[in-house]
Amino acid sequence: MSPYEAAGHSLFEWVPILESVLQPHPTVALVLSSTWCIRPGYSATLKRLPASLRARFIGGTYHRRVHGVDPWNLSMFRTTPRGVQVQEDAQRRKPHQWIALDDDLEDWPDSCRQNLIACEGTTGLSNPEVQHELREKLRSCHVALSARTP
Repeated sequence: MSPYEAAGHSLFEWVPILESVLQPHPTVALVLSSTWCIRPGYSATLKRLPASLRARFIGGTYHRRVHGVDPWNLSMFRTTPRGVQVQEDAQRRKPHQWIALDDDLEDWPDSCRQNLIACEGTTGLSNPEVQHELREKLRSCHVALSARTP
């Protein structure tokens, strides 16, 4: 078993579900918000994904170009709650709409909770309720973005 896999689960086992949910939304871009941004690294992580999904990624919440290579900066990033990492990335990128799907729910800023789809680490996107919530939030984002376009 790989050090990145849990007993009874395979790496990226719910990728087909994510691809299916995203299929009606071809313009949705993805940002990797995971310790995987650090190790094995953003590029190495994307290589593990199918090309169709890999093409949607526009970056990660941690990147040496943004955070530098200083060990202190890396340490600070690692100790920052995931929700704060995501919030800071959204503030930096300034997307018109964004959604986060995460099983690391500790210390998410209240101002970002409406963007969070919480899931369990052992079930992730295999949970039909999580899939439904993701579909609904994607639809809402699409409607909000469509309203912005004249």
